[in-house]
This record gives sequence, C-alpha cells and structure tokens, in this order.
Amino acid sequence: MTAAGNFVISLDYELMWGVRDHATRESYGRNVLGGREAIPAMLELFHQRGIRATWAVVGALLCENKDELLDRNRRLSSDGKPIPNLEDIGPDERRDPYHFGASLARLIASCEGQEIGTHTFSHRCALEHGETLQAFTADVSISLLQLREWGIPCRSIVFPRNQYSPTHLAACSSLGLTHFRGNEIKWFYAPAPGKEQTKVRRLCRLLDSYVDLSGPNVSRPEDRDGALVNVGSSRFLRPFNRQLSRLDGLRLRRIRSAMRAAAISGSTFHLWWHPENFGDNICENIAMLTNVLDEFQRLRDDHGMQSRAMCEIASHAPTQVPQVN
Repeated sequence: MTAAGNFVISLDYELMWGVRDHATRESYGRNVLGGREAIPAMLELFHQRGIRATWAVVGALLCENKDELLDRNRRLSSDGKPIPNLEDIGPDERRDPYHFGASLARLIASCEGQEIGTHTFSHRCALEHGETLQAFTADVSISLLQLREWGIPCRSIVFPRNQYSPTHLAACSSLGLTHFRGNEIKWFYAPAPGKEQTKVRRLCRLLDSYVDLSGPNVSRPEDRDGALVNVGSSRFLRPFNRQLSRLDGLRLRRIRSAMRAAAISGSTFHLWWHPENFGDNICENIAMLTNVLDEFQRLRDDHGMQSRAMCEIASHAPTQVPQVN
C-alpha cells in the first residue's frame, strides 16, 4: 500500500533584513508592514484547516531592541562577519516594525503545529562574493543559540536566497540541524550567487509558475546517516500580480497538479513563500492560499495526505513540533 503523501509549507520570515542590500523602507516598507498584518490571518487560516508549517526566522528580527541586536552583532564579529550599517535601525519593535518582529514570532511559536526554523541570524547568503564558510557557520551558531534562549530546539534551516553547497550542509549538520529546504532540480533553480541569477533564469522560474517546465518537483526525502534531510522545494507561491491576474487559474492549476501527484504517489509537496509577499494585495493572496488549502483538504479526504512541518519529514525526525510556553 502506498504511504500517504505529505503537504509541507515553509515561510521565510525576514522583514527588511532580506532586502536591505537592494530595497529601502520607501520601496518595500509597505510589503513589510502588510506582511505583519498578513501573518495573523495566515495563522488563523492554518488553525482552521489543521495546517502545520515551518517558519524560518532571521535571528536579527527576534531581538527585543537595538541594544540586544548590537550585542549579538558584537559576538558575531568575533568569529564571523558582523552585520554592517546598523545606524538606521530604530530602538525597538514599536518604533521600528520594519526590523524587529519578536512579538509576531512569539505568536507563531505559540500556535499548535508551527515550527520555528532558522533563516540564519543576519540573512547571510552563503554563496555571495566575500562570504566564507567560517562566517556562515558563526552566523548560524548565533541564531541557534538565540533560539535555545527562547526555549526552541531548532531543527530546520532555510538558506537565504536558496544559496548553499555541500560544505554548508555539512556545517549545519555539525551544528545539530537535521532538515533543510533544497531547491528544485532544474538548472534554473540551482543554488547560485546573485550575479548568476540571469534574466533567463528568472524568466524560466516565472514561466514555470504557470506552465510545466520542471515537472511536479515532489520528493521522497531519505534518512542518511550524518546528513541533513532534504525537504525539497516544489513550488514558490508567487504573490498576486494585477498584470498577470488573468493567468491565476494556470498558477493554481500548476500547484494543484503537483499536490495531487504527491498525494497519489506518497511523496512530499513543499510550498513556500515570504510573509512579506502577501503584504501587498493581502486579500487576493489570502484567497489564493485558501484555494490551495481547499485542494489539500480534498486530497486529505480522498488520499490521506498529511500536513507536516519540515522537521516532521522522514523517520528519524521528532514527532512533535516544539512549542513556546
């Protein structure tokens, strides 16, 4: 008998930390503030539908205030590469909701079935020019220590901008992590620094959201001694785009088709996005997510598909998502 398929959701919770190198509060601030509004709506929807999910959090946004941020950054500078240009960071979450988000992280962690993973401390992109394995490892170490102070034994990592290599995977395993979100297998999804993200690659990824260029990208993660479990990405949930809205039926059909393939074959379908992606056109984005979850409910009823957090994939994974009291 075929095992039940898995439906995995992961979200990259970044605020402004994920775009500081190419965006400003003026150009992206609306998405960040809207994303903060969208998170409770997503959590309520997940609660209603029995959805478990992994929230990969940038450690810097968990700091309660700038003093804590600067202190952790000093610790990072002794072993790795500190976060530059912190002069524009405000004093705390109330006065700078673009960079601080601990209150929402506590809300996420307190909800049943929601896993807190790491997205590194400083949104460190592993393959960019000037980055080193030592600096990356120090950065992740700081993030994991911070989460332990929160009472969260972190199991899963999502690499910023999906950049990683075998040496980065090995370093994460040595730090006690067990799961990561791998990339789709087609060449235009391969891990690469920003300078190699050509227009052709981006166009292929865009087209693949509407027409099948790469297949369903469902997977069967395997346990391998000493290696991280690859809970591979199946599909990025692109945000609503008014200019492309007439194609939303194709976008949804592409997702549904891959979900059905996973449910029927006993594989895993992994959907991901950033909360900030929902920050503009919140209603339209929540509506698309609702349609996706409607499909999951049908597949759960018809084929026994199960909702899982990343750390719950594969037999050696813990059976319970750690909760913050």
